[in-house]
Amino acid sequence: MSEVIPFASITADDGEQVGGKGLSLGLLTRAGLPVPDGFVLSTAAYRWLRGGSLRDNAILSAEILEAYRALGGGAAAVRSSAADEDGAVASFAGQQETFLGVVGEDALFDAITRCWASLQTERAVAYRKRQGISDTDVAMAVVVQKLVDAEAAGVLFTRDPLDSDGRRMLVEASWGLGESVVSGRVTPDRYHLDHDTGAVLHRHISCKRLRRTATGEEPVSTEKQNAACLDDAQLGQLADLGRKVEALYGGARDIEWAWANGKLWLLQARPITAVTAAEREQLRQQEISRLQERAEPTIWSRFNLSEILPEPTPMTWAIVSHFMSGRGGYGWMYRDLGFDPDPALDAEGPFELICGRPYCNLDRQLRLQFRNPPLEYSFAAFKADPSKAMYPQPVPNPARAGLRFWAMLPVISLRMAFRLARFRRILPQFLRGQLLPSFAADARRTLQADLATAGTRDLLAHLDLWTAKTLTDFARHSLKPTALAGMALEALERKLAAMIGKEKTPLVIRELVMNVQPDPEADLPNALCDLATGRLEQAAFLERFGHRGNQEMELSKPRWREEPDAIARLIAATAALPVIRDEERQFGWEPNAAGILKTPQIGAIRKDLEILRGWLSLRETCKHYLMLGYAVIRRLLLEVDRRYSLNGGIFYLLPDELPRLLAGDDFTTLIAERRRRRSIALGLEVPPVLFSDDLEAIGRPVTIEGAETVQGTPLSAGVAEGRALVLDNPEGVRPPPGSYILVCPSTDPAWVPLFVHAAGLVMETGGVLSHGAIVAREFHLPAVAGLPDIHRRIRDGQKLRVDGNTGTVSVLLD
Repeated sequence: MSEVIPFASITADDGEQVGGKGLSLGLLTRAGLPVPDGFVLSTAAYRWLRGGSLRDNAILSAEILEAYRALGGGAAAVRSSAADEDGAVASFAGQQETFLGVVGEDALFDAITRCWASLQTERAVAYRKRQGISDTDVAMAVVVQKLVDAEAAGVLFTRDPLDSDGRRMLVEASWGLGESVVSGRVTPDRYHLDHDTGAVLHRHISCKRLRRTATGEEPVSTEKQNAACLDDAQLGQLADLGRKVEALYGGARDIEWAWANGKLWLLQARPITAVTAAEREQLRQQEISRLQERAEPTIWSRFNLSEILPEPTPMTWAIVSHFMSGRGGYGWMYRDLGFDPDPALDAEGPFELICGRPYCNLDRQLRLQFRNPPLEYSFAAFKADPSKAMYPQPVPNPARAGLRFWAMLPVISLRMAFRLARFRRILPQFLRGQLLPSFAADARRTLQADLATAGTRDLLAHLDLWTAKTLTDFARHSLKPTALAGMALEALERKLAAMIGKEKTPLVIRELVMNVQPDPEADLPNALCDLATGRLEQAAFLERFGHRGNQEMELSKPRWREEPDAIARLIAATAALPVIRDEERQFGWEPNAAGILKTPQIGAIRKDLEILRGWLSLRETCKHYLMLGYAVIRRLLLEVDRRYSLNGGIFYLLPDELPRLLAGDDFTTLIAERRRRRSIALGLEVPPVLFSDDLEAIGRPVTIEGAETVQGTPLSAGVAEGRALVLDNPEGVRPPPGSYILVCPSTDPAWVPLFVHAAGLVMETGGVLSHGAIVAREFHLPAVAGLPDIHRRIRDGQKLRVDGNTGTVSVLLD
């Protein structure tokens, strides 16, 4: 078979040879649709010539030139067609190169070579990494197509992603070649069409000052800048073409088209990888129905766990939710301290996943301590002021406790008093002298072991072992300092409230617990300062803290040891912090309590304060070692992921599905479905406190009082908050640590590396179907455009709220 394949010769079995874009153009051509003539240079040619010169292969060069001449020579479009490109999961929109107006044989060879090279650009690598697509043996075909000298061009979604009913088509159009639309260089005309009839439901005509031609950009004449570039008859033909493409593929498509010399041309058709409003509404209703099954009034609050695990993957959630259940380390910790957890929570703990985020069911939280506690959270009080549910305090309700509680209360009280006194006496020595050193030694041995030689069954056995060892056996003891710190804090708060009143107590408490350091080997804050100032070598830092990382409770996130650039980013992020002096590293610093406490009062609370600070210090030390066992769990999962070429898909499976993986089950489709469902869920806005009598709050836009808000065009659904990163261009920019809201004039594929850690996107120009909008939706980044000069109106570092559902951007008050 020749490696130069005309569109008309491509069949459904040629996907690996011609790539996603080439396959689509071939199928469209064979279906008799109006596709400009062209051919594909196969992936095999890329593999043969990798690192070599195209002209050095006389046979291949001759075939390319023959095919080019068969097109009539002249201007051509040369586009990449990677194996996974334009697929159902990832569009690769603009991630590899496209060259328009390529004229002549030398220019054609140069464009093909540059297309191949673009497979390894920073933006393409970043995109594949974010999408979980392996770099192993990636290959690229190249499409060469007769260039249509378009009078107008653009894109069509046969199902508008923002239409919850799925009955509209969306068209965006501008003068000249369609590149001005997909690149976001102009804000295009926008039309909503009835899907079945093609009737125009709504039109918005933009000012289009630029157009793209085969030779580059040029200004649009004044009389045409605000003129519609399509009439109703043309739009009707476009809708008819869209329905034909849908019928061919059996589903909605994202179509590129051009209008030239009185004829409509079809340039490309790919699956709609963006999450649609209809999908969002379907999932919203499913979440509401699931929660409505609870008969009793319930409050869900995003406190506690959500602070360290905001958006867990399925594997992480399966492991962590058991850890936080009655039979996980969390529940056993309460039993060890003498509490009496409700057996109904053995399998399902107090935390639930709602739209991809962990929420604490407040009723269940109380029952993790006692089966029928004489306490409750006031539904009415929290309904009146939901902010109180973010740090909830229960109120007494003796009637809620049953006869068993009151009958068992003397026994429970004596048992708790005895065990608490015992743990306060022996726990620090037990942890530091026995448990922590032994656990750390076992974990480090496993982290350093050669897993490549282990059988897969052994790997799964080790995964079960280390999950139980870390999150049940170790956690039941390592969590006790947290519980004891909470009790010590309550005791200190009561004492302080009696001295200085309830209003001043929180301020004093905050100061009294400042500068609590863990044990030296686990003291990450001081180690970071020492690393930034050169007092600690990078190798020594990684030896102690390489198992830690950003968002470290999420198993899919890399540890610092795994990221080559992690240390440089840590140093840069820490350099601005004040250096901690040696004398400040000592525990026995003297509290001044903002000048509120007097010397006798400080003396009266000193013992209570020492107890509290001691437990807080030990709590941080224990977390450091818990994360060491957590790193073992991650390493075992990564090895299974590698063996089955899942490209990170292991984190979208569940532990009890792994034996089926070993037995040969193919989870490719399931992983893709769970990725997409998680993306949709995280795009739904959910309030921090959710009440069972108002589940319609799921997906309801939240109004921010006192914020300056501007209205733009919604491009990608979801809501995000963060600090603004304001840029004119992406060249030479290193993303800052943490997430941010990217604010810029417009985006092309060169911006993609900055999308990887962004929480949201705000652009001056760009349409719903621009490259930037498509990639933002694939990365589930809320995005808004159509805001003139927004990158000059927003200051770097301002706190923003981006609502990609309504198209609003709010500047929040700090």
